[in-house]
Amino acid sequence: MHQQKNHINEWLYRYFHNKKLDELYISVAIKSFAESFIAIFVPIYLLNLGFTISNIAIYFLIYFLTVAILMPYGMILSSKLGIKKVMALGTMVLVVYFILLNYLNGSVPYGIIALVYGVSSALYYAGFNLEFSKDSDKNKEASEISLISIIAILSSAAGPIVGALLITFISFHFLFILVSGLLLLSVVPLFFTKDKKIKQPQLSFKKIVKSDSIGKGIAYQANGLIGTVIGIFWPIFMYISLGSILSLGSILSLTWILATIYLFFIGKLADKNKESLLKTGTVIHSFSWITRFLFLSPYGILFNAIYSSISVITMDLPFSKMIYSKAKKSKNVANYFLFREYNLTVGRVIILIVAILLNSIIPLFLISFFVTYLHLFALRK
Repeated sequence: MHQQKNHINEWLYRYFHNKKLDELYISVAIKSFAESFIAIFVPIYLLNLGFTISNIAIYFLIYFLTVAILMPYGMILSSKLGIKKVMALGTMVLVVYFILLNYLNGSVPYGIIALVYGVSSALYYAGFNLEFSKDSDKNKEASEISLISIIAILSSAAGPIVGALLITFISFHFLFILVSGLLLLSVVPLFFTKDKKIKQPQLSFKKIVKSDSIGKGIAYQANGLIGTVIGIFWPIFMYISLGSILSLGSILSLTWILATIYLFFIGKLADKNKESLLKTGTVIHSFSWITRFLFLSPYGILFNAIYSSISVITMDLPFSKMIYSKAKKSKNVANYFLFREYNLTVGRVIILIVAILLNSIIPLFLISFFVTYLHLFALRK
């Protein structure tokens, strides 16, 4: 028992001795908890309003392009106001976004709402990436990334089922208001310690393009494409197959709990064996795109949700380690993150254009099977 207690104390110290990241962990936990109620259901909300697959793809195309265009300005603003102030501003704009979603059925054009969503993410993640890359511990990025993921998932594991219950028995509109209140609360921990301004980044398109190799660019494009299909079209596919928001919420909550347990053990492994773990994760995850449309019963959907979640973590965690390790070594962190963001956007735009043209989900899964292997370009020197 004493030995187990010492192990727990060591684990807590290793993760929580960095006070600058502590406040980030708390803020991320609250924000993730808030968004877990609704984020996964926004595509379902659009579907229930009569949006086609093509319409939904256009909505998110506007969102991602807005993020890519405004991200540099978010970084410049971070140097003027301070990183945490810009993250807070991004969260406030996100509150406006959820309020506007209430009026999507006619009062406000969906393009404007997608634009506001993009502004929010551009501001928040411009600050987040700079803050995390600045304050994370060298050689422990994957452990700390896994901790942020664990906190985010653990705090939001019950979110999908709670959100589904609120949607089913009250309304989407009530949920938007609840989420907005929690998002405002998430801003508070950011100011537990003093906000610091960074030196204004010297942004250059030429330097952005040369921030990393062509192989890394291809890997980021693949990551952006895969993430888009998982985050937008996979939940729609599950919902259509299950026919119930409650069933979808239950499956997602169970999946996230299991993902949390898995993340706890894999964080250290990704710090030590990122290359082999990335290779393993890539192969395992690729086959999840085939099984998704082979097993369509409720139990089949549950299996696929768990399989997809575990396999994508195995692939994404070492991949994220490479991102933050490279960013720390980069002469210009802002240029490097823009290199990453722009390549992610290329992948997102490609798959969204395919979705717009085909107005179907199954072809997106087949494309994702092949594209998953492009993550291996990250291993090229």
